[in-house]
Amino acid sequence: MALNLKDLKKFPGNKALGDEFMLLPVDRNKTVNDIPKLQPHEVKVCAIIDQGKKVDPNTGKRIRPLRIKLCLVSDLPDDEQKTEILKMRKEKKLELANNEKIKVSPGERMLCHLIEKYKVKKLSKFKDPWTPSQRLKKWSIELGNLTFEEIGPAEVTAAKDKITKGLSPKTVNDYLWALSACFDFGIKNLHWISKNPVKDVVREKVNNEIVRYLTDDERKKFFDALEETTSPTLKVLCHFGINTGCRKGEALGLTWNDIDFEKNTIRFNKTKRIRTCTGVDKKGELIIERNKVTPTLKNGSKEKVISMKNMTKLRQLLLEHKLKSRSEYVFPHDTQHSFRYLLKKCGITNFRFHDLRHSCASYLVQSGVPLLDTAHHLGQKDYNSVLRYAHLAEDTTEKTGSIVSERMYGNQ
Repeated sequence: MALNLKDLKKFPGNKALGDEFMLLPVDRNKTVNDIPKLQPHEVKVCAIIDQGKKVDPNTGKRIRPLRIKLCLVSDLPDDEQKTEILKMRKEKKLELANNEKIKVSPGERMLCHLIEKYKVKKLSKFKDPWTPSQRLKKWSIELGNLTFEEIGPAEVTAAKDKITKGLSPKTVNDYLWALSACFDFGIKNLHWISKNPVKDVVREKVNNEIVRYLTDDERKKFFDALEETTSPTLKVLCHFGINTGCRKGEALGLTWNDIDFEKNTIRFNKTKRIRTCTGVDKKGELIIERNKVTPTLKNGSKEKVISMKNMTKLRQLLLEHKLKSRSEYVFPHDTQHSFRYLLKKCGITNFRFHDLRHSCASYLVQSGVPLLDTAHHLGQKDYNSVLRYAHLAEDTTEKTGSIVSERMYGNQ
């Protein structure tokens, strides 16, 4: 039976001939009824060829099957098309079997090859590579078996819509950034490709003025629930976070030596990272170390100091916590699960521990504290980072307008 163009079914989902053949991405969205209307020179016939070995003995990496172009449909004879395709595939497989090395020609390189290179050469040097590596893993599932010439803005957009469904605009853009950085690496470092298809994909609009912080009613519920919690650390950690506005990693990296109760100071000079990359194993996978303490803050600063002279409640909580503590760390354990349970009990939604930092900043700005002083309290190195809170200072323009008017016109 001849394998005519109309017999090549839609991919993915219903592949033909034992998963050996596929169509170009531009044809994959066509239905079976649309396929006969395509011109033969528009359709490429490809083969998936297993290279035999499961693991490369030199690198220890898993060997992926090759996706290789066999011909165009227009190159096939009118009859015995299936026989001709199988013949081409057999010849190509024999050609590969005669080569001891694993061959991937430039035209046959796929996105999965680029992602593997990027992880080893670039991503392994990130302070926290876990999140971008997980995002690239999802991109690889959707687009990994495509060659670069087959990946355009349309394919990236379709994959983005699938893997980021239900996520926030900022997170969607973070997924696009991860893939874009990978393509840029292929352009500038490997010289495998000449164009980044992600550059032409429209980014989601993010409103940076939307800041999640506890309202007065929510804060009362939150504090009441903290009084009833059974977690020995959660209560102190939450009060500490909302008073100091520190990052979670800064709090978890704090030792008792960093708190001076006589001088009433808290000295932040370390950060505990939940996940840190310490290298790459023989298989090319990232070696992730958990809860590693690094001697700098997240923004690169060596330290920041906060006075707790007027934080009477926080100072008392810390003193009581120290008497019960058996660790050199103020907060030796992450209380993520207890924190989520507490929020559920309070009925507070769409809130993270980091939003305690936003709450602290919001309360300062709403109380008339200048943005520069707010940035200093939070330990923000970049002044622009606190501009997102500027809209919360409702009385600022009233005060400044009054000052300017009085200077020019007196009390008239």
